[in-house]
Amino acid sequence: MAIVEPADAEPALAATAPEAEGVNFWKDALPANDAIDKQILKLFIPAMLNFLIIPLVGAVDVFWVGRMGSAVALAAQGAANQVFQSAFWIISFVPSIIAPVVAKAAASGDTEEVQRATGEAIFVASLVGLFGMLLLTFMQDRALSIVGIVPGSPTATQAGPYIGWRALTFIPAIISTVGFAAFRGTLDVTTPMKITLVSQMINLILDPILIFGAGALKAMGVAGAAMATSASEVSAAGLYISTMLKRNIITLKSLFRVPSWANIGKLMVGGAAVQLRSIAQNVTFIAVMRAILTMDSTGTAAAAHTVSAQMFQLGLIAVLALSTLASILIPQRLNAASEGGVWEAKKVADRLLIWGFLLGCFLGCLQFAALPALQFFTPLQNVQEMAKAPVLIGAVQMPLNGLVFVAEGLMQGHQAFMRLAGGMLVSTTLMIGALKIWGTTVEGVWCCFFVFNVSRLFFGLKHHFFDGPLAIAELRGAPAEARAAPVDTKAAAEAAAEDVAAGFDAASKEVASAFDAATAELDAVFETAGLTPADESDGKSALRRALRT
Repeated sequence: MAIVEPADAEPALAATAPEAEGVNFWKDALPANDAIDKQILKLFIPAMLNFLIIPLVGAVDVFWVGRMGSAVALAAQGAANQVFQSAFWIISFVPSIIAPVVAKAAASGDTEEVQRATGEAIFVASLVGLFGMLLLTFMQDRALSIVGIVPGSPTATQAGPYIGWRALTFIPAIISTVGFAAFRGTLDVTTPMKITLVSQMINLILDPILIFGAGALKAMGVAGAAMATSASEVSAAGLYISTMLKRNIITLKSLFRVPSWANIGKLMVGGAAVQLRSIAQNVTFIAVMRAILTMDSTGTAAAAHTVSAQMFQLGLIAVLALSTLASILIPQRLNAASEGGVWEAKKVADRLLIWGFLLGCFLGCLQFAALPALQFFTPLQNVQEMAKAPVLIGAVQMPLNGLVFVAEGLMQGHQAFMRLAGGMLVSTTLMIGALKIWGTTVEGVWCCFFVFNVSRLFFGLKHHFFDGPLAIAELRGAPAEARAAPVDTKAAAEAAAEDVAAGFDAASKEVASAFDAATAELDAVFETAGLTPADESDGKSALRRALRT
């Protein structure tokens, strides 16, 4: 079946755009149950369900591991999963780039471009996935040491096999994310939801069997949870490939065609900016996990953080779904043959921001009401008590997260990846500084996220309202015909690539400087905690070396 209109379709201009001086931007931003709201709702519900399935199954993972009655097991699963997720999202930059590219091609009716872009993305992603698999397989102890797990410790003994099994399915996992991004670009969020549901049911069924054993099958413990997740990832990758072939999103020719060096170069240039942002973001999460793991040797703080984070993610997933809509609706509106143009994109972007704030308020109230559900995540009373404050702090932050995620989704839609990376680097540096001051308790660590997210919101709103393509000043300076007409996709893509390439060298220097400063601050934190660089007698030299690296 066709996924887009014929490539030779004549682009029709949208209705004449109003004069910007006479527009009430605030009124246009408020939900009005109009065509914009109906499209957002139509796409949001299946997108949210798709994103919600994975953390729900993740919550089941935590539930079954929690039934083992061991705080160390919970800490091992939480820390190892954080290491895998951090490595995965640092390396897998391709999906972030391909979604707006596919959205542009689909909106302009270019089926061949959709197939080319998706096929090349899968090829490059597979190579990147191979690198990730080898990295986590042969540097397992080093990777776990980054979050404070000392080799040979009880936590390391259980975390190691988890990482090993998850590493084996790095390639299928990254192919699935590219498939999801490609479907998203064609404004199809229902098909990924169905694929995710089927694949995650496999995880759901296998979890108790592999963790606790059944009949002749012996109990695998924490490693069993990883095996169940790996099985679901392999099935998801197979379903995505077969479905994309049926829907004509890819062909066998585009799937196995080696991209030209020029196209690989474009992906890598854009990917470099995405990676810089992802590295900065995951440095934050790793620093948080390290701070948690070094609070006590019993694993209670780490277990409480794991449970709190799992509950928080169940709500956060909804604003993440809204963020992905922002990343595809903006290029779709800018390049649509009808009902498109800068003016329509502005209205959709403002509306999404309001939706993000309102959704965050609702989710915050929901998380507050769900506080008694802590008992279902772990039977350990001390872990339940320690997790209450982080859950409440997370609930208060939900409205802020709603705005942050949508604002950054809008920047992704504009392919402003370098700007995103710069904002994330500053936010990460501020977060590490906040951890130095308040990161000595679980509650303090969660309060530090206010600093992190307020900084991210500043950069997102600055781009949207003041110096981005949809800034009010930009709209007022453009003629009405330009605001109504679809954007020249090719020219916009070339301009974006040139902008990324021009800023890459300068940004790389800023990255090095920011991480040097962050490392110095972390060294100060460890010195305060007794991890002095000159003292090698405390058995934690591996942790110091990993952090220096």
